Amino acid sequence: MLIAMAGLRATGKSELAEQLATRMKAVLVQVDALEEAIIGAGIWRNEATTTAAYDAAAAVARANLRNGLDVIVDAANYKAETRALWVGLADELHVDHMFLVTTCSDQAEHQRRIEHHRANGDGSQLTWEQVIERNMKTAFWGDEPRLAIDTSKGLDVDHVMALVASFASDNQPVRISKGPRRGARRAQA
Repeated sequence: MLIAMAGLRATGKSELAEQLATRMKAVLVQVDALEEAIIGAGIWRNEATTTAAYDAAAAVARANLRNGLDVIVDAANYKAETRALWVGLADELHVDHMFLVTTCSDQAEHQRRIEHHRANGDGSQLTWEQVIERNMKTAFWGDEPRLAIDTSKGLDVDHVMALVASFASDNQPVRISKGPRRGARRAQA
């Protein structure tokens, strides 16, 4: 199974991805970490470094999915092209997939989280205004299979695990890929 995270900065994507990966014994692929490694190698930060990080993440995900492992991709996925990357990969390998979209419906809490990240140097130094701008640039969702998780009151990982397991149950397949199934493992609650 391929789970791709999506959502704005400070909505709980990484925290949820890490906890799910631990519980599911899934491989966690973090696009931000790959991008930082590319930049750390002396490549100037620009759109190309972001594209390279997503491409590298897809290569890592592909290798692990081929080995029968579940993969969780921790990334913003706010562009239609990046979401199409994961849909295409799942179709190519005939594995089930879904997006977990994290949101924070409490604007004051979301802004507090952004400011906390900036003050503590936790990852991206995006300002609240830049997060709002990114939200305005987020591509509309199509028919990609997805679950939205509101983290404004905190994370209930047990509940999310149950939702993922339900979404991936044999009665409600995550997605029927365009080819024969390869016996992909399914999330276990």
